[in-house]
Amino acid sequence: MSKLTEIIELRASSAQLVGTETGTAQKLDQPWDEFTFFLDVTAQGTESNDTLDVYIDTSFDGGTSWVNIGHFTQILGNGSAAKHLIFLDKGTSDEIPVTSEVAAGSVRSIGMGDRFRHRGVVVDPTGSNGTFTYSLAAFLKNNK
Repeated sequence: MSKLTEIIELRASSAQLVGTETGTAQKLDQPWDEFTFFLDVTAQGTESNDTLDVYIDTSFDGGTSWVNIGHFTQILGNGSAAKHLIFLDKGTSDEIPVTSEVAAGSVRSIGMGDRFRHRGVVVDPTGSNGTFTYSLAAFLKNNK
């Protein structure tokens, strides 16, 4: 029997320092109709040129290669706490080049492979204090 909903914690609330963090791949236990990813940023770096980019990737070949399908709006270091959502459904039929990242605040409507993960990238051009505290969760839904 298929589940109707599932919540997966992709990243517990914690600080990320400068650099790239790649989350653990989540293998899907069944086909899902909708995916909502919830990013909750609770603390930012202190300078306007500090940035956090959070991506959602999927794999169509069992985790051998990854395609970026979602990119949350870029978070600036001098902003305030913020909550963001990315919503993906079954997608549309289209040929889409996947050799680059999705623009900030955008998604690719290509559906979901058999697994997904997140990536967080923190940049601090001055290298002094760039850190962002955030959590990330996925809400999966079947419309049956």
